[in-house]
Amino acid sequence: MHQIPFETTLERRMLSRAAQLGLPLNGSLELLPLCNMNCSMCYIRLSRAEMEQRGRLRTADEWLQLAEQMRDAGVLFLLLTGGEPLLFPNFRRLFRTLKEMGMILTINTNGTLLDEDWARFFGSCKPRRVNITLYGANEDAYASLCHYPGGFAKTLRAIRLLKEQGVDVKISASVTRDNLRDLEELYRIGRELGAPVTPDTYMLPGLHERGLPFAQQARLEPEQAAQAQWTVIRQEIPAEFLADYVRGKLQQTDAAAQYPDGITCMAGSCSFAVNWQGQMRPCVTLEEPSVPVFEVGFAQAWKQVSAGCKAFRLHPGCAACRLRPLCRTCVGSAWLETGRYDGKPGYLCRYAAELERLLRQYADDLEG
Repeated sequence: MHQIPFETTLERRMLSRAAQLGLPLNGSLELLPLCNMNCSMCYIRLSRAEMEQRGRLRTADEWLQLAEQMRDAGVLFLLLTGGEPLLFPNFRRLFRTLKEMGMILTINTNGTLLDEDWARFFGSCKPRRVNITLYGANEDAYASLCHYPGGFAKTLRAIRLLKEQGVDVKISASVTRDNLRDLEELYRIGRELGAPVTPDTYMLPGLHERGLPFAQQARLEPEQAAQAQWTVIRQEIPAEFLADYVRGKLQQTDAAAQYPDGITCMAGSCSFAVNWQGQMRPCVTLEEPSVPVFEVGFAQAWKQVSAGCKAFRLHPGCAACRLRPLCRTCVGSAWLETGRYDGKPGYLCRYAAELERLLRQYADDLEG
């Protein structure tokens, strides 16, 4: 269950304090489910016809009226996402007005629509950060995974344009079968562009792939995902600290511990998500509790969502599992993997077991 990444000590302290007090400091607004790409593993995207069968988009004015209530409740950090948020009608007016309200804004985008005009806009009205997903190190992945030929060049251009305008950019990467071979090259591209790269090796099952055998999904097999995570660890942890990191993780797995069986992230304690249909939820993956925020108002919706989160419990085996420090399980991933919030996600069991094997192999090699 991913939260918006906050990197400064002050922000972490603010979030920690807000979680203790149950105050909604951090939110995500899913403006629309539409996207100009059609990635195989996406769990959000709908066609326009599918969207119209399920509801309508909220207008910029409706979002801004809600934002006034959010501001009054103490919301400070907002992530604007989709779908592709730059497709949202009146996005610029919405963005500028939210910023004028004092909101600290981050944007998730695929970057392919970002031209000189968009870059100048964000240069003059800067977000906290723009998170751009890079789906591979060449055009092949954009053709096979995103069904969007030419997307690679457009994305690189977008990153360069934003950097020229002094906009902070982070490169996200969704690691799948189609781009696994590009993982180390993505880091090289990030260094060349002066933008940090944060790959996600565990992909939730895609909207149209849930229930399919792992081998038929766009995401990696569990063991492949763990091997990719080991690559990420070695890329991101300096060599002089890697041995201590590995030993620390293995010590955690060897310790007899009982882990929390409820929600351990900030979902429902200080964070929330509102989807394009106007349903407030604890995060983008959890479908319950779900409250129609435009109808009941922000304060009441937050109260219901925050209270409802306290009922969730993980599978008892997950709470007692010694591999929990290596596992990505949460009630959200359990729901998408098994159809139950307290389900035991076999995918993540295999992932954690393989990651432990790789760490122990490295530790054994050090002992030599």
